[in-house]
Amino acid sequence: MSVSHTMNETLEKSQLWHQSPRVTVEDFSLVVSEGPHQGLSVDLDKDLFYLGRSEVCDVALPHDRRVSGMHCELRLSKEGVRVRDLGSRNGCIVAGHRILDGYLSDGSSLQIGDTVCILRSNKKKAEIPVPCVDASGRLVGQSPQMRRIFALLSRLAEKDLPLLLTGETGTGKSSLAQVLHEQSSRRNGPFVTVNCGALSASLIESELFGYEKGAFTGAEQQHPGYFEQANGGTLFLDEIGEIPLELQPKLLDVVERKRVRRLGGKQEFPVDCRLVTATHRQLIGKDASVRFRSDLFYRLAVVQLEVPPLRERLEDLSLLVAFLLPLIAPEKQIEMTPGALRKLQGYLWPGNVRELRNVLERSLLWLDGSTLDADSFVFSHDFSTKPDVDLPLENHSNAATSPKSPLSPALDTIKVRLAEAERKILVETLEALQWNVSKAAQTLEVSRTWLYGRMKSYNIQRPDGT
Repeated sequence: MSVSHTMNETLEKSQLWHQSPRVTVEDFSLVVSEGPHQGLSVDLDKDLFYLGRSEVCDVALPHDRRVSGMHCELRLSKEGVRVRDLGSRNGCIVAGHRILDGYLSDGSSLQIGDTVCILRSNKKKAEIPVPCVDASGRLVGQSPQMRRIFALLSRLAEKDLPLLLTGETGTGKSSLAQVLHEQSSRRNGPFVTVNCGALSASLIESELFGYEKGAFTGAEQQHPGYFEQANGGTLFLDEIGEIPLELQPKLLDVVERKRVRRLGGKQEFPVDCRLVTATHRQLIGKDASVRFRSDLFYRLAVVQLEVPPLRERLEDLSLLVAFLLPLIAPEKQIEMTPGALRKLQGYLWPGNVRELRNVLERSLLWLDGSTLDADSFVFSHDFSTKPDVDLPLENHSNAATSPKSPLSPALDTIKVRLAEAERKILVETLEALQWNVSKAAQTLEVSRTWLYGRMKSYNIQRPDGT
């Protein structure tokens, strides 16, 4: 994702904050023809739209109880209007068939829950921006995953809903939380960050909720806790999965009643802060890696946002490097060769964007001159490439019949075998879990976005064709 910075001249050097590129598309409107919200009409005037019952959706359908909180998304491009199911309970129905991912054309009907929407062309063209940065200029990416985050951030900033950020370590969850705070109406209030994993079990209660003088040995003066310190602003609890089970009922009580009582105290204090939490763990479900109360989880995850690992958005690497280099070496004009970018795209990035910054900092330390090439990088781990780094994702479904390259037949054979093995694993897992994509993603320890992408590339469908 990105790294915080404070110097305006550093922002300008990256050249990423100019006007977003624009794409010419068909001008469409979405009209609700059936259901509780019949008559609702929305102009599709940006690249991403979210449909669902949640108030953060662009097309909010709160009165349709069969619609999921965030049911599906519509993405506009030169190819048309693409609809993608977001793991909804009741699915997306197009032309009588349940689909995971597909395109709509003029006059197409899309049913979600009891709501039927019709796509209507306005018989003209329109130009829409395709952002590669968020509104703050602090988050960078051109991948679909990042564009979804940009679209949701602008709407989440207007709401005071609790937010749970999930994703691997180093993906930039703390940066995203701070950006959300700075875009919200609480921007003039405090932003308090707490790493729950760094607090000892004996101190976490007193640090979160505060304590009165004499509450325990060593409590020599009154101390407001993090909830009180964040009053009027945002409290970011990182690694929320490390909260001890015995402390979770008290945390739930504070979140629900917005009142806190210090240790050793009798008086309750009102607290008014937006709560943002983050974790790299699976908190609930059969694959949960910690003991976590489900009632607390659902209170914290009113909105849940998954931050993708870097290996799943390698198309963002060039933008990230262009963003990071001026921050690391503002006094230099560093260039990077195409071979250097290919080298970065072949690495697995177990430490994600945090590791990318570390690699760039370490490599610049030993760099003679101002050009990074493929031999300039000093990686944190043994260098290893993804087995399919040179095989386009769209071609995996044809892997078994692709002609062998006369220059590297052995390598091509390995790619084919790996693709076949991966497809077999995905199908077996989905079948074992009755084609529940969310459960399959949890079992395989991958994101739903990644799994949906693989299902499309391998042309994996349920036996009923959906």
